[in-house]
Amino acid sequence: MRKETQAIRTQLSRKQFKEHSAPIYMTSSYAFDDAEEMRALFSEEKEGNIYSRYSNPNTTEFIDKVVLMEGEGAEAGWATASGMAAVFSTFGALLGQNDHVVSCRSVFGSTHKLLTEILPKWGVSHTYVDYNDLAGFAAAIQTNTKVLYLETPSNPGLDIIDL
Repeated sequence: MRKETQAIRTQLSRKQFKEHSAPIYMTSSYAFDDAEEMRALFSEEKEGNIYSRYSNPNTTEFIDKVVLMEGEGAEAGWATASGMAAVFSTFGALLGQNDHVVSCRSVFGSTHKLLTEILPKWGVSHTYVDYNDLAGFAAAIQTNTKVLYLETPSNPGLDIIDL
C-alpha cells in the first residue's frame, strides 16, 4: 500500500457499525476496569486514555496520520489544540533558566507576550531581529541561545519568510 493511501486509511478500529471514519470521542475522562488499572495508567506502566487533555482516540488517530504522511523521518508526533499551545509547549520543552531566544520581530501578539512577559519570569531572555536580516540573526546568537524562532506567514503583518 502506498504511503499516501496508508495515511488516509489509517484509523481507529471500526466498531460493530462498520463506520467509514472514526467516531468523535467527546468525553473528557475515561472509565477504568478497576483501581489497579487506573493506577497503572497514571503511573504510565500501561498505555491508555486517562483524560482527554492528555490523550484521546481522535487525537491519536490524527497524530498517527500526520506521522505517516511525514515519511520515514518521523518517529512520533504531538498535537495541540491551538498554535499558541504548540509555541508555548515547544518553548517550555526546549528552554530553561538563563537560556536565550533569537526571534523575528514580526510575531503574533501572544508570542510577543510570551517572549516579553512570561519567559523572562523564568530567566529566559530574547532578542528581536527583523525577519529579512540574516546577518542580524547571526549577530544576535549568544552562547546561551537555544532557539531561533520565526513565524511565517506572520500574524498580523503577513510577512512571508523564505525558509
